[in-house]
Amino acid sequence: MRIGILIFAVVLFAVGYYLQRQLNGRFLNHQPQKEPQLKAFLLRYRNYFFITGGLTVLSALTTNITFWLVCLVIGCILAAVFAISFANQI
Repeated sequence: MRIGILIFAVVLFAVGYYLQRQLNGRFLNHQPQKEPQLKAFLLRYRNYFFITGGLTVLSALTTNITFWLVCLVIGCILAAVFAISFANQI
């Protein structure tokens, strides 16, 4: 079970890293350098994904299953909110 939690944390960190890399390049068909609202949006969600990934790693170090589930639910809700917010942002 811990391996699954750690894989989920790696996915959250990968999404955060991807958003970080896109700040200086093209994000889909947009350029964050020329669109300050998009840049602020990407920065905010990058931080959210890194924080949630860190909490998920911390939860993997414990044996508290409730903490694991809370981190999983928060990560899934974060991904859904990111997708919906980005669709509204465009």
